[in-house]
Amino acid sequence: MRFGNILNKTPLGVLEPIFHAILVLSIFLYVALWPLFYLYGMLLCPMVWIEWGKQGKKALVIFLDSKHSEEWMARLSPLISDRAVFLNWSERKQWDRWSLPAQLFDVFGPHGMPEQFTRNSLPAVIVFRELGRPKTFTFGNRSKDLEAKLDRLRAELALD
Repeated sequence: MRFGNILNKTPLGVLEPIFHAILVLSIFLYVALWPLFYLYGMLLCPMVWIEWGKQGKKALVIFLDSKHSEEWMARLSPLISDRAVFLNWSERKQWDRWSLPAQLFDVFGPHGMPEQFTRNSLPAVIVFRELGRPKTFTFGNRSKDLEAKLDRLRAELALD
């Protein structure tokens, strides 16, 4: 007997409690596991301070192959070029998922829902400070107050 036939013959009253149980369980798991995701991100920060600190790196820049991104990268490069690690979002299929930059983007980077909306937030700069939470600056075509963000990024980078 095929699975579809079983569902067609099962009364809705029997399936409804199962679907409710799955919904409640998924919400419980989300709430229970969210602190672990936050903890994972906070454990990545010391790795950045140690590994990248030796190289003088303190920022992750995520950009894409677009005219808007290229224009902003020309403005951002003088500020961060020697102090940043770069990720091209257009080449994300080739990223090593276990590399530190890719993991940092997964935890701290701008994420659109659905994924193709992420491009509207790029380019983005994530600045890592010792003993502090990373700060994310987005310069995408849907971002607001871009000049003010650029000034805040300058101020953040000047704290060294």
